[in-house]
Amino acid sequence: MTERHELRWGGFAGLAFVVLALLGRFLPGNLPTVDESEGTITSFLNDTRTSMLISALAWTAAAGLIIWFASAFAEAMRERDERSDVHLALLAGSVLVGSAIFVTAGLTAATAYSIDGRGAAITIMLYELTAVMTTMIGFAATLPLAAAGIGVLRTHLMPNWLGYLALVAAVVSFLGAFGVFATDGNFVAGGFLMTGVPLLLSAAWIACAGGYMVREHLPEVTAGEGIVPQT
Repeated sequence: MTERHELRWGGFAGLAFVVLALLGRFLPGNLPTVDESEGTITSFLNDTRTSMLISALAWTAAAGLIIWFASAFAEAMRERDERSDVHLALLAGSVLVGSAIFVTAGLTAATAYSIDGRGAAITIMLYELTAVMTTMIGFAATLPLAAAGIGVLRTHLMPNWLGYLALVAAVVSFLGAFGVFATDGNFVAGGFLMTGVPLLLSAAWIACAGGYMVREHLPEVTAGEGIVPQT
């Protein structure tokens, strides 16, 4: 039976991503939506400047970790189904998501960085840009989540319920991205319903998948045999 400790490190990367992503999302507190008043938004940014900058740094680190996690996951899928390109979709999608997260983190830092010496109109523009970018990550996340779900169901890399959970997260992320068309209300871009809910669902899936990888409870491929469960 082959030892696959690189999968364990990929699982740790996924769990670390979840911690940093939740820290980045919730550390500043309840973010005002883009349809709130100019004074409310600028006052919030003034009060939480340090928290927003820490949040941006957490998201920056998380951007690399999600690519690491997905790379290990994709490699495990490739070994079990070399005829499929699903693992490539997972890998490409994770690079897209990681890049989008990194750019959004930079916009978040830029929004909070010089809030005191900047006109309110520019601050609001940056805040809206960050909200729109955060919402559009949902489209990017659809590809790797769907690929992971299909890969799990196809290869039985993990329990089937994890495959279905990934597909549900993909659908919710896809629908959440339509917040870019709303300018007010519950479905507004950057709001909790359109960005927070998809994040929590995706984080739940990554935490579960990462847990399996850390414990190395994956079926193992051995020469001359089919896929057999680890003991």
